[in-house]
Amino acid sequence: MSYTPNQLEEAISQAKALSLQRKQRKFVETMELSIGLRDLDLKNPANRINIDTVVPNDLGGKASVAVFAEGDLAVKSQEFGLTTFSKEDIERLSKEPKNAKKIANEYAFFLAEPPLMAIVARFLGKILGPRGKMPQPIPPRAEIDKFVERYNRTVKLRLKTTPVINTKIGKTDLDDKILAENASAILQVITGKLPKGAAHIRSLHVKTTMGPAQKVTKE
Repeated sequence: MSYTPNQLEEAISQAKALSLQRKQRKFVETMELSIGLRDLDLKNPANRINIDTVVPNDLGGKASVAVFAEGDLAVKSQEFGLTTFSKEDIERLSKEPKNAKKIANEYAFFLAEPPLMAIVARFLGKILGPRGKMPQPIPPRAEIDKFVERYNRTVKLRLKTTPVINTKIGKTDLDDKILAENASAILQVITGKLPKGAAHIRSLHVKTTMGPAQKVTKE
């Protein structure tokens, strides 16, 4: 039996209420989803998950995106307010591993014009690769805003050696129904990737960034 949108929405509402009972934050918290799994051999790489997926609704914040580009695409990226790295920057960062790691952790997503893809892989692949942040190629005349808009609805789903998937479903100032729709879409993707689908889901919890976890209960 899978979780219904109503069950998700109710748990999200309760998680928000629990958070409000605590010290008020000076920032808008994020609503997080934690999926506990069972009966899954994670020593088998085939059972691990490492994907980015697009949810139905905007997550309520601007995704952190950086671009590897030169020429017109670099100008367009900078005009759009995105941090842009040139070929020279890529080669420099390869000699500054500390700065390269800082940048890799600072940005959630990377884009790169095709001519620089091989250069990024050569010089920064060992840093970006393990983090699942190798850049997506972007045509020189592409509309940058379309990519950023998509990333504003993109979440990372990672399942490695611990049978738990933690991800965000949106900012807490979003409507409960919108957050529930995002959570439901994520669950659909996860169950589609598991050998026995929803049978592998042991438990489901939602929580705000600083709040306690609220279990999603089934009727």
